[in-house]
Amino acid sequence: MRKYDLINNISSKNVVPSIKSMQVLDEQSKPYFNFINTLHSESTRESHRFCLEKFLNHNRIELLSFLELPQHDIADLIIKYIVDKKASRQYKNLITATLKHACEINDIILNWKKIKKFVHPEKTGNETNVRDRAYTHQGIQKIWGLLL
Repeated sequence: MRKYDLINNISSKNVVPSIKSMQVLDEQSKPYFNFINTLHSESTRESHRFCLEKFLNHNRIELLSFLELPQHDIADLIIKYIVDKKASRQYKNLITATLKHACEINDIILNWKKIKKFVHPEKTGNETNVRDRAYTHQGIQKIWGLLL
């Protein structure tokens, strides 16, 4: 199955209930308690909480409801979110790390190797500026001219 077939398949399923303007993070729930209290750095807590809340709001689902979904539906939601998100590879890695922590600390086992395969950087059109290239003879002469 190709990546885009998987995304269309996820979209055709109605695994996400329609919820309007709700609190997606119940800070008194056991899954959230497990998630937030196993992070040691305050900055990590803030960034993981932010990423988790964005993910849950995007899918219009509460954390407890998300964790109660079947494993394949959880993986499908994560993959769809990562593919649809227009962000850098570093930010997608942060999202993946956040969701992995939330799932694993609440005993949800997923194939993270498969999920990480969908983390691709977005093309910005600036890729030619970061390519390595060999020095030209003229470039070398300019450098030697500056040194002498």
